[in-house]
Amino acid sequence: MRVNQILPLVPMIVFLALSTSNMHGAELEDLDFGLPQRIDTDGRDSVGLKRDTQYFFAYQWVTIGILYAAPESVSGWTDEQKEGYDMSNWWDNVTHPEIDSDDFYINYVLHPYWGASYFVRAQERGYDTRASFWYSALLSTMYEFGAEALFEEPSIQDLIITPTLGSLLGQYFMRVRADIRGREQELGYRITKDKWLWVFTDPLGSLNQSVDKMFGRETRIQVRPFSYSIPRDHTMRPGPIARETEIVYGLSFQLQW
Repeated sequence: MRVNQILPLVPMIVFLALSTSNMHGAELEDLDFGLPQRIDTDGRDSVGLKRDTQYFFAYQWVTIGILYAAPESVSGWTDEQKEGYDMSNWWDNVTHPEIDSDDFYINYVLHPYWGASYFVRAQERGYDTRASFWYSALLSTMYEFGAEALFEEPSIQDLIITPTLGSLLGQYFMRVRADIRGREQELGYRITKDKWLWVFTDPLGSLNQSVDKMFGRETRIQVRPFSYSIPRDHTMRPGPIARETEIVYGLSFQLQW
């Protein structure tokens, strides 16, 4: 399994890991696995959606760091590729989108599923169908031209399929979630099956809630690029930078809580 196949699965894997670590022997029925009920107002929770987007962006780059340190059997990234990698590879990829040849389940199952999860996140923040579609398209584009572009060219069909099929699936997910809310209101509690359906239909929201519980609501995430010049012999010397230098690019990640 290659890096581009692993990345779409990471949010769900991380959520399950966090949930399992927080169980402390509790039964599934004792866990909520949900987000606070959406308040039916005309207002949009733009602050909350911005936070969701920051989390989504951070998850990608944290995952890249983990996979970079992982053995080739996990990431499919050889030591030679790691040593010879620079940001010019990313630039070359993002400037050459193409029709990919990924497996059917990646293009037509995983990508629509995550497109639906983006759509649901916007819907749960009070956004209408059209705005939720464009949010799904935005996050899909961030993924294709962000983390995934470190390894391969952005996929033209994924940019189309993820938000379109994803939004259709997302509307179905919202009906499922409405049914869950209805049953919970009728019974006074959420049954085990509905707890898992709640997570399945909004994995990013559930993961974000787990991160909030772990680090606190005041968590601040910052990812920003940086660059600096070094002599071509790769030794750092005091004083003025040598005439023959090269620019090194990278990303700085900060997590404060």
